[in-house]
Amino acid sequence: MKNKLIKGMLIVFSILILSGCEPLTDGGDSGTSAQPISSSSSVSTATDEAQVPVKQSEAPANGVATKVIKVVDGDTLQVLYQKKIATVRVLLIDTPETHHPRLGVQPFGPEASAHAHQLLDGKTVTLELAKDGGRDKYGRLLAYVFVGGKSFEELQLASGLARVAYIYPPNTKYVDQYRAIEQQAREKKIGIWSVPGYAQADGYHPAVMKGTEAYSEIKSSNDQTKNTYSKPKSSVNGQFSPDQNGDCAGSIKGNVSDRGKIYHMPSDRYYKVTKAEICFKNRDAAEKAGFRAAK
Repeated sequence: MKNKLIKGMLIVFSILILSGCEPLTDGGDSGTSAQPISSSSSVSTATDEAQVPVKQSEAPANGVATKVIKVVDGDTLQVLYQKKIATVRVLLIDTPETHHPRLGVQPFGPEASAHAHQLLDGKTVTLELAKDGGRDKYGRLLAYVFVGGKSFEELQLASGLARVAYIYPPNTKYVDQYRAIEQQAREKKIGIWSVPGYAQADGYHPAVMKGTEAYSEIKSSNDQTKNTYSKPKSSVNGQFSPDQNGDCAGSIKGNVSDRGKIYHMPSDRYYKVTKAEICFKNRDAAEKAGFRAAK
C-alpha cells in the first residue's frame, strides 16, 4: 500500500514538473491572440470612427414618387406631378448658375448640372414636399428630392457642387445633416470649396477665381452665349429659338416631354416657369409643327 502511494505521488509530481516546463502558446488554430489590447489600439479605433462619413438621409415612406422629365440645372428639375409637368426647386441647397440672365454661367455650374443629369436623367425620384406645400416666387414646387433612396441634395453637397442655403422655417428638417456633409466637402477643398472665398453666405463670387483655368473657361462661355443669343433666330414658318433661359420674349413656348409636343400660351398658368425648346409666333405655326395646346 505504501509503495502504491509513493508511486502515485511520483506520477503527480512528474506531471506538475512537465506542465511547468511547457512553453506558452498564442492559441494556435483558435485564432485568439495571447497579447492584451493596448491603449493605442483603442485610440486607433476611435480615430477610425471619427472619419466615418456622415450617414445619408433616407427617402420618406410617405413621399411622392414621380418621373423626372428634364434636368434644368444643378438644383432644379422638371417632373410629372399630378399629370402635369412641374418645375421643382430642391430645398436647402444652392448650386452655381448655368443660364442666369444677369450672372450667366458661374464656375462649377456646368459641373453641378452635369452631376444632376448623371443622377436624375430618366429616373423615378421621391419628392418630400415642403411642409407648407409652398412654391417659390417663380411658381416652382419646393421639395427634398431622393433618387435610388439617397438624398439628391446630399449627393450634390458631398461632391462639393452645392452649398447649404435658403434656410426658411418650417422647411429645415435636414439642415444639420446637410451642414455636416458640406463641412466635409469644405475640409477636402473640392469643387466650389477649392478656391477660398468663391462660395460665401451671400452666394458665389467668380471674381476671386480670376486667373484660374475654371474662370477663363466660364468667361469664354459667357461671351459666346451673349453673341449667340443677342437676337432670336427667326424662320419662315413662324418658329424661332428661345433665349438662353428658355424664354420666348412673350411669344408661344413649345415644350417637348413624355406627354408629347405641347405649346404654352402667354396666358397659361405655367407659361412663366416653362423653359421652351422652341418658340412660335402664332398658334397656327405651333400646330403645323405638331404641337398641341397645354391643358
